[in-house]
Amino acid sequence: MNEERKYFGMTRMQIGILAGLAGALLIIACVGAFLIFRGRGAGLVDTSVPTAVPSVTSIVATPATLTPTITPTPIPYEQLLPADWDQFKTSLIEIWMPNNFKVAGKNTKDITVNFGIPELLLAEVSSKSSAYTMLVSVSYDLTTSESLDALLDEKFPSIPYQSHISDRRTVFVNTHEARRIVIEFKVDNIDYNNMVYVIQDGNTVWYVEYVAQIAEFFDNIGVFEQSINTFRPASY
Repeated sequence: MNEERKYFGMTRMQIGILAGLAGALLIIACVGAFLIFRGRGAGLVDTSVPTAVPSVTSIVATPATLTPTITPTPIPYEQLLPADWDQFKTSLIEIWMPNNFKVAGKNTKDITVNFGIPELLLAEVSSKSSAYTMLVSVSYDLTTSESLDALLDEKFPSIPYQSHISDRRTVFVNTHEARRIVIEFKVDNIDYNNMVYVIQDGNTVWYVEYVAQIAEFFDNIGVFEQSINTFRPASY
């Protein structure tokens, strides 16, 4: 009987068995590696840092604060009338003064300017405490000018040459915008002040003048400022 041929000192059967064992070992190694890596993957913790998402703050746009033009609140006319004052009224206007004033007589020396058509002239009742008579006059004029200041720039240069304007300002006569002008002048070497309120009412311009010798003027300026708030054209 012929001897079986050998390779590396092993028969074919032995080589086959060895190859089978090597293949089985390789399969076992692969399965083990798969199970190990799968277990590690299941135990991993996600340690990645989340990306911060900034919160959106709602910004409300606040409009700029506007400063309105301040206009005095109108006061009921009856509340402007001081107690014990007298009413002086024509078909066009009314005004109130203390009871030491009366409608001027024909012999009263009128030293008011009368910028327009005379409507009313009041004079202080003579008293022992004063050598000079205070006067209040109301006159009016018609105008087509829309600007009160432009009208005054034309009107006031015509005041007597011995006079000059010492004050000019914007005021309110019970919510109606007006101009107050103080004119200093002389008559028979006596110094007087004339405080003129100029009020535009549509196409009509009213001039209300308070005239007094300079010392009496400052003593009575509070009375004049109360009186002008009682002035009311018929159109109001």
